[in-house]
Parts: sequence; structure tokens; C-alpha cells
Amino acid sequence: MLIMTFSILIFAAVVASAYAMHVQLVSGKDPAALRLRKIRAGRLANLSPAFGEQPSLLLKLIARLGGFFPAREGRDALRSGLVCAGHRSASAPLVFLGGKIVFAILLPLLWIGFAFATARPLGNMLAYSVILTAVGFYLPSIYLAMRQRQRRANLLASLPDALDLLVVCVEAGLGVTAAVQRVSAEIRRTSPPLSDELGLVHQEIQTGVTRTDAMRNLAQRTGVDEVYSLVAMLTQTERLGTSVAQALRAHASSMRTRRRQRAEQMARKASVKLAFPLVLLVLPALLIIILGPAAIQLMKALVSGN
Repeated sequence: MLIMTFSILIFAAVVASAYAMHVQLVSGKDPAALRLRKIRAGRLANLSPAFGEQPSLLLKLIARLGGFFPAREGRDALRSGLVCAGHRSASAPLVFLGGKIVFAILLPLLWIGFAFATARPLGNMLAYSVILTAVGFYLPSIYLAMRQRQRRANLLASLPDALDLLVVCVEAGLGVTAAVQRVSAEIRRTSPPLSDELGLVHQEIQTGVTRTDAMRNLAQRTGVDEVYSLVAMLTQTERLGTSVAQALRAHASSMRTRRRQRAEQMARKASVKLAFPLVLLVLPALLIIILGPAAIQLMKALVSGN
């Protein structure tokens, strides 16, 4: 109980000092800079279809906890990372930071309770508590990185097929905006992330955003290099007045070639990655099976000879 009380008091002191520092920094800044920051945050939040939804009481509590600790890279960089992972809610940065705090406190407390119940040594308890605090703090970041990697892989795998459908729609007589809406509806089952992104592009264009800006927002939200090149190609096509269908067809062909090259690269890496399990796991077991009986017979012969 003394260790738990001491840990809670330290956490309360850190929270109070961080909150006081945060209030002092916010109050001492230029009002014009604060106004510009609010406008920028509002523009980023308006990109979310879920903006305006009321979060639950638990999410509000976690967001309140997370608001005391600003991100190291800045709130805008954190929001961009969350948007690339598919979390476009206005309270997502605060929930993410609050999750860091909750896991950093919850895991050590669970371990301390388990250690007290099983009468663990004091040194062992403190060492594992520190380790679990660090693990709990970085656990949301690991989840976010995995989510970003999975989402980018899904977008890369489904983007060439979506471009083929877009070429078919444009050649059939639809405009680019109507074709984007149609493709978004057609690929909803195969690729929900790309369908949501294209649907958001159509919503932005319908609300008055130019098509170039909407496509640039798409590239910033996804963070995929292929989408950046697609946006640059569509922007150049619109400026020069060339055929959109031919440009999309050529870009889809190049993206399909890149996808095949990535598959070939992964296939070449597979042999190198399999070398370590083969040498460390399969080869020792194989040697034991082959040489084990001969070694036993040799030992018996030596014993009988002696």
C-alpha cells in the first residue's frame, strides 16, 4: 500500500505541474497565433465525416486526461498521423494521448496488485513496474503504427483496380467527380478505406472545394506516394487540358507494374528471411534426428569396450 500511495502521489504531482505549465504557455501566447491555430485545427477537423458526433463519457474522460500532455511533434503532426491511420475524429488526438496515460498507469497497477497477491519481492516488483509503465506508454503508438501500415497496404493493393474502374467510368462519359462517386460505391466491399477516402473527396467537391484541393487533401490523408503521384498527374492533366482517360490508363498501368515489382521484391526477401529459422530451428532438430541414434550407438560401444 505504501508503494501504491507513493506512485499515485508522484503521478498527481506530474499531472499538476504539466497542467500548470500548459496553462501558462497557452495564456502567454499571442492571440493572433492562437486564432490562426484554431482556424487551422478547424480546417483539419472539417475533413472528418465523423466531426460533430458526440463522444461517449469514457472518451471524454480519456480526452480530458490526454489534453494535459501535448505531443512531442506537435498537435498537427499527431493529428496527421491519426488521419493516416483512419482516425479522423476531432477528439482523436486527445484520446490517443489519454490512452498513453491510462495504459502507463493501468499496467503497473495491475502488476503491483498481482505482486502483492503472490508476495513477490520488492525489487522485482519495482523493476517490472517501471518496464510496464514504459510499455503501456508506447502501446498506443505501436498500435497506431500497425494501423497505418495495414491501411497503406490496403490502399496500395486496391488503388490500381480503382483506377481501372475510374478509367471505365470516364470513358463511358461520366465526369471525374461523378466517376469518383461511382468508384467509391463500387469498391466499398473490397476496400472500405479507399472507398471512404474517395467518398470524402466527392463530399468536399460538393461542398465547394476545388477538385485540385480535394485531391491534395486525399494525398495528405492517406500518406501514400502513389496517391501523391496520382494527384500530381490529375492536376497537370487539368492544367494542360489533355485526356483524363488516357492519363489514368497510363498511370494505372504503371501502378500495376509497381505492384508486381513489389511482389517480386517480397518474394526475393522471403528466401533471406527463411534462412534464420532454418539454421536456428530446423537444422538443429534435423541433426539431432539424423546423428542422435549414431551417437547413442557410439556411446554404448565405448561403454562396452571399457
